[in-house]
Amino acid sequence: MIAFSVCGSAIGGAYFALPRDAFNPADAIRFVQAQATALVIAAGFGIDQVNLSGQRFAADSDVYDALDLTNVRTFAAFDSDAALKRIERIPWVDTAQITRVYPSTLDIIIRERTPSFIWTRGSDAYLVDGTGRVLGPVPVASNWALPRVAGEGAKNEAASMLAAIKRYPAIARQYAYGERIAERRWRIVLANGSVLELAADREIEGLEEIANTNAVSTLLKGDPMVIDVRTPGRIAVRPVDVAVASNNGGSTPSLHR
Repeated sequence: MIAFSVCGSAIGGAYFALPRDAFNPADAIRFVQAQATALVIAAGFGIDQVNLSGQRFAADSDVYDALDLTNVRTFAAFDSDAALKRIERIPWVDTAQITRVYPSTLDIIIRERTPSFIWTRGSDAYLVDGTGRVLGPVPVASNWALPRVAGEGAKNEAASMLAAIKRYPAIARQYAYGERIAERRWRIVLANGSVLELAADREIEGLEEIANTNAVSTLLKGDPMVIDVRTPGRIAVRPVDVAVASNNGGSTPSLHR
């Protein structure tokens, strides 16, 4: 136990001496609180060590910041529920578990989220999970083999679109990326440069029409074509504008909406 002699305030049987120049009540309160914290730590109720496991992409510093141990140094002051909520707000964190290990250690076990696709927004690319939660930028030396989407609003709607694509293997094998148009509908670009124009809220119907129409499905492996199924019961096919595609790098056609 830390003993403080001279006049002061008694807290829990300990005696704290206030500095002679601590006439400001707020300063006096802070001083007493600091001495009380020191006493609790000395009694074996301080947080001296944190063991962190389970994380691979979540930054250790973000987890430690969420624990707020700079300001909360004892178990008496530590609010585990609040700390848990702060940890689970870290983008990569799905769930977390906090356990006290006697006498002065915290064990933190992290379960991370799994990226489902890569979302391109302007010149930046992000890893996103199946709920649409942005996990973080794609590292420069990344080897994530994930589907790609682009456009405003794409991150929130991509999971359902990608699930629909998987129902049609011939299209899924050719999938290059999906572009969200005007935050309403999808344009699917295939590996050979072909483009599937899908109507808003009719992704499955449009993909089914393409996959089940032999004359159209054979086009998926040929020269780049625009296959437009935005009008129910009608499939419009036209060549991709090669000149426009060349101006955009030769691999990704750029079409008028």
